[in-house]
Amino acid sequence: MTFHLDAARATIDERLRDAAEYRVARALRLKNRAERSTRRARRALTNLAA
Repeated sequence: MTFHLDAARATIDERLRDAAEYRVARALRLKNRAERSTRRARRALTNLAA
């Protein structure tokens, strides 16, 4: 019985690690997208001011 609990625990741990990695990767993508949008907006404002 303990084998099944250990296997289930290992599966859960692996899924939690995968989910954490996914969240980090997604956060980095969103941050990059926001930075690109900010640069684009600043460039547009600079062009309007010129």
